[in-house]
Amino acid sequence: MKWILFFDLDGTLWNRMEQIPESAFDAVRQARRNGHEVWINTGRTRAFVYQPQLFDMGIDGIVSGAGTMIEGKRPGQESVSINWRDNQLYLYDEIPAKLAEETIKCLTHHRIYSILEGRDHLYCDVDAFGEDPFVQRVARKMGENLLPVTGNEGKWAFVKLSCDFKDVTGRTEALEWLGSRYEIFAHNENIMEFVPFGHTKGTGVLAACRATGIPVENTIAFGDGRNDIEMLDTVKVPVAMGNGTELARQHAVHVAKPYDQDGVAKMLTELGLIESACQ
Repeated sequence: MKWILFFDLDGTLWNRMEQIPESAFDAVRQARRNGHEVWINTGRTRAFVYQPQLFDMGIDGIVSGAGTMIEGKRPGQESVSINWRDNQLYLYDEIPAKLAEETIKCLTHHRIYSILEGRDHLYCDVDAFGEDPFVQRVARKMGENLLPVTGNEGKWAFVKLSCDFKDVTGRTEALEWLGSRYEIFAHNENIMEFVPFGHTKGTGVLAACRATGIPVENTIAFGDGRNDIEMLDTVKVPVAMGNGTELARQHAVHVAKPYDQDGVAKMLTELGLIESACQ
C-alpha cells in the first residue's frame, strides 16, 4: 500500500535551528525508496522554506502557508525543486490587495506588530520588535527577501500573517475585526497567526491527495502544535510528537518520541513503513 506522509517542520522534522536529526533524514529517504510519498505541510510560507538540507533529503510536495499554497513534482522530477517556479503549482491563494490594505490599516491603528508572509518575501518592520530573538533570527536568515512593511505600500504580496499582541491597543476590537476576515491560530496569549478562511493544513492534505490520486485513507501526518490540529484531524493516521502540545496529543492516534529522540524514524518503523533507521 502506498502512503502519503505529511510532516510539519518546526518542532517536528527539525529543531529551532532548522537541524534535521540524521535518523529523520534517513527515515524520510527510506520511506520514499519504499514507494511512499513524503510531503511537507507547514505554516511557513514558501519564502521561508528555502533550506538546502530539506531539499537534499528529497520530498514529493509542499503544502505551505497553512494550506494557501500547494506544489508538487513535475513529470520527470525526482523531487520538488528549491525554486517553486520549477514545480507543479496546484494552488496559490494570495490575499486580495484591498483586504491587504485594510488589514495593514487595522494593524497600524491597534499597534499590532506583524510579519506578513508571502510566496517570495516576508514583510516586517524589524525595528518595531526591538531585540525580539525570533524576529532577529528571521531577519538574519531571510536577508534581502525580508522587506519592510512601511515603504512597500501597494506592493505587498502575502497569504497569511503572524502577529504579536503584546502591546496592542484595543485588543478586543482588533481581534473582532481580524477574526471576521481570517482564521485565528493562537499559539499563546500574544502570538497569533491569521490565515484566510478556507485554508488550513487539513485542506492542504485534501488538495495533495487530489493531486496525487492517493486516497485520504492512505495518509499519515506528524505534527506538534495548534496549527497542526486540522491536519491531524484530516488524515487516517495522526501522529503527535512527544515534544508537542497536549492539544496535539489529544488529536492523535499515536504519540512519537520527541523529534530529537529519533521520534520520526522510530514511529515510521513502528508503523511498518521503513526498517529501523536509527540502529
